[in-house]
Order: sequence, then structure tokens, then C-alpha cells
Amino acid sequence: MKQHRILSIAIALLFLSSTNLYAQKNIPVLYSEHDDGRTFTTLEEALAEPENVYRLKLNKLPERDSLPEELFQLTELRELTIKGCRLCIVNQRIGELTHLQYLNLDRNKLVRLPESIGNLTNLHVLIISRNLLETLPDAIAKLKTLTTIDAWDNPLYVLPQSITALQNTLKTLDLRQIPLSRNEYVAMTELLPHTDILFTDICECENHRDHD
Repeated sequence: MKQHRILSIAIALLFLSSTNLYAQKNIPVLYSEHDDGRTFTTLEEALAEPENVYRLKLNKLPERDSLPEELFQLTELRELTIKGCRLCIVNQRIGELTHLQYLNLDRNKLVRLPESIGNLTNLHVLIISRNLLETLPDAIAKLKTLTTIDAWDNPLYVLPQSITALQNTLKTLDLRQIPLSRNEYVAMTELLPHTDILFTDICECENHRDHD
């Protein structure tokens, strides 16, 4: 009887815990007493009250190569998502958004990231999946709060030596859909021995990439 009661209590606690976790996923983190949890979805509406914009998510931009200069008026930004906008360049001025904690540049045409990204010293999550990046800037080493890099589906086969500075803080590096050879993967694990590196393993006989 006692064991049954203990089991019932444990199940109830587990249910409450999972319910709380589920609720937390749907409640935005508030960054200021003036933060109402709103995510802005156009640059025009964000620029109407730039001092109160903490989250900006853009899925459409006029045809352009780089980020709009007006974006850098939003100096309180904590979360920035610019997906599928065919951007080729991230402006050096990205380093001015020093409060950023989450940066999502998924599904663009980026070929490089600027060294100024090293100024984003509050960044926790960097999503650069489905771009054309072959390398990461050396300044990545300055992002000591970074826990996640999602670089899924980029031609990123080599990491900069400087990334070793993150070996005790970077938890996950997602390199899936990148056909790394076993040697390339091992070289990365030597730079980041405590990081969970997700990758697509291939047979050397299937690796037709030109390494010259």
C-alpha cells in the first residue's frame, strides 16, 4: 500500500513537471519590464518603436544582398530571425547588436560571416543552416556564452583553430547534411572534445569532393 502511494506521488510529480516544461516553451522570456513578449514581423512596425523591440522575425525582404541598414536602429534586440531572404552578406554592423542572444540566419545565400560577429558576447544560439558557408570567422572564439551552433547543410568541412576557446562552453555543433569524412570529423573533435558534434557520416569511397 505504501509503495503504491509513493508510486502515485511520483507519477503526479512527473506529470506536473512535464506540464510546467510544456508551458514554459510557450511563454516568451521577458527581457525588460517594458517587454510584452511580442515578436515583430516587419521592419516597418519595428521601426515605429525601436526602443521596445526585443524580438524580430523577418521571412521577407525586398531583393537585396545584405541586411537593411535600418535594422541597426533596433539596439535592444535579443532575438533576430531572418530566414529565406537570399542574403549573401551579413553587414559588419551586426556587431552593434550587442544584446543579441539568439541569431537565426537560416536558408539564405551567405558565403561568410563578418569578424564583427565576435562582438555579440551575449549570444547563446547561432543558426546558420542551409547557407553556403565554407568557414567560420576566427572571432567566433569571443562568443563565450555560445552553447549552440546550427550549421546544418553548409560546405563547412574545417573549423578555425580559434574555436578551441569554446571547447568548455559550446554544447552542440550541428553539421548534419554535410558529408564529412571520418578524418574531418576527428579533426573537429580534437578542437571541441566536449561538444556534441552532429554530422552525416559517409564512406570514403562515396566522398567525391575535391580536396585540392
